[in-house]
Amino acid sequence: MLRTTEYEIEFNELAGKRAVLAGDFHFRNKNRVRKVVEKINEQNADYIFYIGDYTESVPEKYVIEKLSKVNAPVFSVLGNHDLSEEFSKLPNLLNNSNLEKDTITVAGLNYYTPDISKALENASKPIILLSHNPDIYKKVPKKVKLILSGHTHGGQVTLFGKPFVTISKYKFGKGKINKRLVITGGTGTSIIPARLFNPPEITIIKFIPEKE
Repeated sequence: MLRTTEYEIEFNELAGKRAVLAGDFHFRNKNRVRKVVEKINEQNADYIFYIGDYTESVPEKYVIEKLSKVNAPVFSVLGNHDLSEEFSKLPNLLNNSNLEKDTITVAGLNYYTPDISKALENASKPIILLSHNPDIYKKVPKKVKLILSGHTHGGQVTLFGKPFVTISKYKFGKGKINKRLVITGGTGTSIIPARLFNPPEITIIKFIPEKE
């Protein structure tokens, strides 16, 4: 049932490029890991952003190895389930830190101790911020051009296109919330291994020129 969902984001510096946003994997078997990686590679993206919560029962080492074997540069952050030291081996793990890549800066927050000032320190190029929890949104300064998040699972269960229950205090579900915030619905499930009217997804971001 894994699908792709695409959104257009105005971003002059990346116009014409594509990114994959994926997370909330909660992998329970190795076959699912392989299928998700195949789907990511099918997108021929320019960037891949992992937003955390990698596994429930598949060994961390296996998950990290497979998620690293993708066909575009990867940037990653940790979620609330990612407590193992093994996750420090994720590619370009951003932990209240940032990295420059091409025409942009990619920054990332620690889930438990988010420090926005530290994450954005010395960032000069247009900034994409990775935060597992989207509720950080209202604290992020305007100089950050785009925030990419997960965590909500889109509610896992939706009614009439809206999450039946969401763990976001702002009632965020999934999708393009506004010009600055995109939340992926995730590829897995947590607590209850089921979804209703809310299929698992990886999110595709198509960057387009900004409108005058």
